[in-house]
Amino acid sequence: MKTEVSPRMKVALYGLMCVLLIPFVFPTWWMVTSSVKPISDIFAFPPQLVPQNYDWTTYQKVFELQPFVQQYWNSAYIAAVVTIGTMVVSSMAGYAFARIRFPFANTIFMIVLLGLLIPSEVTIVPLFQMFLKAGMVNTHWPLILVPIFGAPSVFATFVMRQFFVTLPTELEEAARVDGLGRLKIFRKIALPLAKPALASVAIFTFLHSWNLFLEPIVFLENLIQVQQ
Repeated sequence: MKTEVSPRMKVALYGLMCVLLIPFVFPTWWMVTSSVKPISDIFAFPPQLVPQNYDWTTYQKVFELQPFVQQYWNSAYIAAVVTIGTMVVSSMAGYAFARIRFPFANTIFMIVLLGLLIPSEVTIVPLFQMFLKAGMVNTHWPLILVPIFGAPSVFATFVMRQFFVTLPTELEEAARVDGLGRLKIFRKIALPLAKPALASVAIFTFLHSWNLFLEPIVFLENLIQVQQ
């Protein structure tokens, strides 16, 4: 049985929600409006919620002091490449752990999952030495290879493996009757059905790559100094 809310109660509820919204909206509003204010107006008292004078030169100076266009492009294309690579590797590895029977499959899978327990700060030094010997320091290769074959890919493999385990075995059996091999079953049946899992993997992989902070500072130290 539904209980109807009176109009006065709705008005009071919406008013309370608007009041509670102020602490969350005000900082964002102040940040955006202050970016187009002259410095004198930022520190004016009483504060000006709506700018009286607009100064758009701050945005121009930002791009003059730092190559933000190039930096955003680097972050975007590295995140895109890492996302695609992780989706390919994790989907194939997840399908192998879920559907292919080979010796010590569960043991190997548990060993792979142990990679999630190792913080990236612990492995950053040996990784730096490895890429330094390979001549890849101050290039984008470490930022691409480490996420694809590192902890983010391990978590993605876990997600894909758990999804492929839930697929009915009757689908593979019917495909084998039709003469499909393992690779075609994966490409034409399992992978199309795994779109929800692939979408989840793509989202968290892209965000993880985009938010990388420690790795770019370590592997791109000379490039960052040159830009500064």
